[in-house]
Amino acid sequence: MNTNPEEQALLADAAQLRRERMQIGDTEATEAIRRGFANRSASRKRRILPYAVAAVVLAVLLGAGWWQGGPIGGLPALHTAKDMSWGALERYRALSTKDVDHATLESAVRNDYIQIVNKSVSSGLYRITLDAVTADENKIMLLYTATAESGQEIYKVNSVKVTDSNSGKLLNSKFQIGNGDGRSWSGQSTVMLDRSQPFPSRIEVDFQVASVNPGKLGDPKTGTVAADFRYSDRMKIDVDLEPKFEKTPTFVMQPDRSISIDGHKVVLSKVEMSPLLTRATFAIDNGSELDFKTKQSIWDKLRYMTIVSTNRNGRAVQLSPVAGNGTDEGFRQIFSSSMLDKPRSLVLKMYIDSDTGAPKPLKDLPVVELKIK
Repeated sequence: MNTNPEEQALLADAAQLRRERMQIGDTEATEAIRRGFANRSASRKRRILPYAVAAVVLAVLLGAGWWQGGPIGGLPALHTAKDMSWGALERYRALSTKDVDHATLESAVRNDYIQIVNKSVSSGLYRITLDAVTADENKIMLLYTATAESGQEIYKVNSVKVTDSNSGKLLNSKFQIGNGDGRSWSGQSTVMLDRSQPFPSRIEVDFQVASVNPGKLGDPKTGTVAADFRYSDRMKIDVDLEPKFEKTPTFVMQPDRSISIDGHKVVLSKVEMSPLLTRATFAIDNGSELDFKTKQSIWDKLRYMTIVSTNRNGRAVQLSPVAGNGTDEGFRQIFSSSMLDKPRSLVLKMYIDSDTGAPKPLKDLPVVELKIK
């Protein structure tokens, strides 16, 4: 068994792991906002956008041509998938709902954009199974299960490393969630890709499992005492990704819509959509000339965002923020994706009062519609 010091740094409790996994900014307040988006129930009363900041409706190109719709009034009720079967992946449905990116995986399952892998490898007491994978040129999502023998209670899959087998390059494994009952652990990991680089058509997934002796899992100190843990050897599974993942392109729009924050013009300059990712790029006027404190103030006010995606049948889902980062010119925000559902519109909602920077829901929803010609 391994007691690798490198891995002991990962022995934080579940709450801390979630905070690290979902990091979008440098403050705890940012994480609280993200958790609020993730846990908002579809049955709760919908928040409405402040008049000071308009929503932007983005008509999108999918399939044969541009969709041109009329004015949008109130937003439709958000869709829930409680009655949708996930088939062989059913146990991942409840796990996915705990993730801010759950709308992406749900869309992939609903549209059969999933590769069932079902490959296992064992080492000593431990066994890991890579159940399924989905991918596009921006992102890979992995679903896996760990079990152990001899009464060992699984704490978690504490390390997942993904390598591009073609180049030998270690890929950027950023987010991980999971849950278990001691006897097994189901996990979901996300790998971010750079689509300017060759697509990793074959990957190697390298796992390590952490467990404790019988009865230790219920100890309140579990997760803080390194001596309590036993580690598996590294277990590796190779997978050839299905060609459809590489062939599905990213659709790019340039809305060129602007708002004013703290007297500065902020432009929604680009929106990218792929099956597993929606990315919005914002440019601040003369952003490269602004000091960090000024840009941080603008970013703090713009991070209260979500997207409502509506398809041609009127079905709507909420796309939550997943990650974000600053740039020289402004910042980028990554959201969940509903591209596979062929959305007719995306409504970008910013829940702020431009004067105070605080959330301020109002009864009226002003909508600025971007018509694509």
